[in-house]
Amino acid sequence: MSSFEGTGPNDSDAEMRLESIRAALQPDPDRMIVRNEFAVVAVTVRDAGSARPRLLIEDLRTRQTVELDALELESLAWAQHKDLSPLLDPSRTRWANSSDE
Repeated sequence: MSSFEGTGPNDSDAEMRLESIRAALQPDPDRMIVRNEFAVVAVTVRDAGSARPRLLIEDLRTRQTVELDALELESLAWAQHKDLSPLLDPSRTRWANSSDE
C-alpha cells in the first residue's frame, strides 16, 4: 500500500504519478537521477553523438522537460544563486495558471 492510497477523490491520479516516478527511477546508464526533499529530476545528454548535444532535464513528478544547449548551460555555470531565485518561486511557474500567459 502506498502512502497515496486512501487520500481522497484523486487517489488514482496520485497513484499513477507515483508509478510514473517509480518507473522513471529504474536504472539507466545514460540517465542520472537528482533528488532531494523538494524535487526529483532526471538528467540525460540528448544526441550525444551530434555536433549540438543538449542536456535534457525532466521533472519526474510532472513530466515537464527542458533541453539546454551549451550556451544555456554555460550561463548557468556563471549564474549566482541570487540570479536563480526567481526560478525557485513555484508561484511563477509550477502553480501558475497556464491561461494567464
